[in-house]
Amino acid sequence: MSAGVVGRTSARSLAAPGDVREAPRVGPPADDDSLRLGTERSMAATLAVAASLLVLLALPDFTADHLPGMTPLVVVSLFLGGSMLAALPLALLRRPGPVRAGLWIPVAAYVGLLVIEPFQTHREPVDEGTIPWLVGLSLVAFACTAVAEVDPVRAGIICGGIDAALAAAYWGRFPFVDNLLEFIGLGLLAAALVTGVKALRARADRADAAEHRAQLLFESQQRHEATEVERVRTDALLHDTVLSALLTAGGDHAPERTAAVARSALDIVSDESHRATLQPTTAPFGDALSAAEPELAPLRGAARVDLAAVRDVLLPPAAAEALVSATLQALTNSVRHAGASADRAVTAMRLEGGGLRIAVSDDGAGFAPERVSPERLGVRVSILERVRLVGGTASIRSAPGRGTAVVLEWHPTSGTPTVTRRPGEGLLNLIPRRLLSRALGVVIVVAVLIATVDAVLVTHAFGSVVASLLGLLILPALVRGARRGWMSSRTAWGTTAVSCLLCAVATIGLDPATFDYVSIARYTCGVLAGAVMGWMAGRKGPPAVAVAVLVAQITLWAGPTGAIRLGLAGEIVVVVAALLMHHAIRQVTSAARVAAGRHRELTIAQAELDAVHHERHRRLQHAHRTVAPTLRHVVDARGHLDEATRAECRVLEQALRDEIRGRGLLNDAVRASVEALRRRGSLVQVLDDGGLDDIAPETLDALLDDVASRLEPVRSSRVVVRSGHPESGTAVTIVASTPDETAAALGLDADDEVDLWATIPHPVPAGVAPRGGGRRPHPSAPVGSTSPAIVTNHR
Repeated sequence: MSAGVVGRTSARSLAAPGDVREAPRVGPPADDDSLRLGTERSMAATLAVAASLLVLLALPDFTADHLPGMTPLVVVSLFLGGSMLAALPLALLRRPGPVRAGLWIPVAAYVGLLVIEPFQTHREPVDEGTIPWLVGLSLVAFACTAVAEVDPVRAGIICGGIDAALAAAYWGRFPFVDNLLEFIGLGLLAAALVTGVKALRARADRADAAEHRAQLLFESQQRHEATEVERVRTDALLHDTVLSALLTAGGDHAPERTAAVARSALDIVSDESHRATLQPTTAPFGDALSAAEPELAPLRGAARVDLAAVRDVLLPPAAAEALVSATLQALTNSVRHAGASADRAVTAMRLEGGGLRIAVSDDGAGFAPERVSPERLGVRVSILERVRLVGGTASIRSAPGRGTAVVLEWHPTSGTPTVTRRPGEGLLNLIPRRLLSRALGVVIVVAVLIATVDAVLVTHAFGSVVASLLGLLILPALVRGARRGWMSSRTAWGTTAVSCLLCAVATIGLDPATFDYVSIARYTCGVLAGAVMGWMAGRKGPPAVAVAVLVAQITLWAGPTGAIRLGLAGEIVVVVAALLMHHAIRQVTSAARVAAGRHRELTIAQAELDAVHHERHRRLQHAHRTVAPTLRHVVDARGHLDEATRAECRVLEQALRDEIRGRGLLNDAVRASVEALRRRGSLVQVLDDGGLDDIAPETLDALLDDVASRLEPVRSSRVVVRSGHPESGTAVTIVASTPDETAAALGLDADDEVDLWATIPHPVPAGVAPRGGGRRPHPSAPVGSTSPAIVTNHR
């Protein structure tokens, strides 16, 4: 009776009302979750912000550079500049089409500005030290082209054309050398933008491809693991119900008990109402105990059962079910084998961190665990493997005459799949941290050298020298923090204080009228490089203070428009754009990590559902086809069976045992041959050691047909069919033997007479050396050995 209740509990747990939910079918991740598209959206969004700031910064120079009054061309220029701003928000949309349109409109508007610029401006030379407004806006055109055009060659050609048109628009207004340097510098900047965007796209593509491969591998692993778990659960279910019922019917038991266990087993193999559903993530252990109470109740009189301490421990339902079933199996084994006078106890305790431990012990007859045959499924399948495959551990300590103790444990971290690679983790390493910190350090050193040489040879204002020495003083701390990604608060604020002092003394004795955006860049770029290093070290407040002091100092020194005229505002916009891009990519990576985690959760759930559908349902349907008529006859006869029916139950029990012990060795032909041998009175064992798992289905089916053909003529009383170990060169070994009846009657020891000893080699693809050297075992060796002899006597 107890075995049948276990079976009903296991099957019912698949569809407990209110505790489950339907699982969505897992598919490939949506395109919106890809790092490539997310990165492109991040670049477009960052560009929209930075471009808007650059357009606004260009307005003062535009006003000063054009004829007074609102001429038609000025109106057209303002319209084109406004369209650059108006189109950029389209880049914030999620759909690729509008994003590309929102990036190409500013490029087209900028080309229009280049066309009409020569016809509306003063033709006097550009003031020395100023940045023409179209030069500032060229960054917008270059960046939009680099992001909107996927082909880097075409993007480079377009940027080169824009650069040439810009040089033509200002031809004659710059000195030739300055115009040439401006053309070359902007070309290099455009090339850097195109190359950087290409590299970022390539890194995102590689990250997407790596994530896709990881997902496929994860799905394959989860399907395999879920199938193995469900296989053990189904093996335990069949052992605890159907096999127990057939053993009871095949033995000499009370008719009432025989009919009861047959009815329970029949309910299991005939139940088709449940369907595969997702169980809740965790549930109290007491829920599984309550579901198994009908089976546990009859055993309480034979043992002291105290499981109250762990009833509210939360754990996955599959783990709870496995622990309860293993506990019941251990207690049932104790009742059957320990002896009627044995003292039994079932105790439980919580483990630190949320786990639990259950101990089933008795002081009865005991046994030697190492001598238990692998064919005995009650311990191996119903206890050890059942608990192991849900992430727990099970141990059995026993000795003859010293009782038995079965200890089951489960910890919260058990059985949880670990993801060692974060999705998109390589995306942020486009420029390695060490290389970037080194490049910024070089910028600071070059700035210090230029400032020192300029102070000694040109300006003779030694405030720059003092500022240079201060910059060198804090450079090691900045480089070290940028490389490590961490900086203490004391160091961060200390370097910021020195940076503020540097800003205060750097321009002492210097005339702002003699500086332009190029000559002052050694000062502003040096401070900004130090601020970026602070951000790389994980600090936000101190670098922001340093930049604010820099802006205030330049404004006080060069006047309210000095920050724009000297290019500081544009430099800050570029730095802010880089930080926004970094932040946006981090968000994309985080979103990809969440999407990947969600995909993994659904993959695990779908693997479990598929395992239930393909493994449990298939096995139960097979059991229903083979044993349901006999079980129904046992129930109808109310347990009063004749010898023919008992023999039939024993044959069916062995056949179902083959499905557990030797599933890889079975097809319809082998099943028919083995059944024929058993009906002739032979003892047949079919044992699968996993040596056939890597054989293609078509090849395996032909190999099993060969096994069946070798078994047909056998008339021996004992037959063993066993697969070889995976590392051996043998696929299947067949040993048929007959005891020496004369020696047995005289009480003499004698070896069985071997009627058939055949080995079937593992199928090997052409050109591949056979595994294990193709040796065959000697007849006196145990099955699976590799002694070089073969006997093929058919009786």
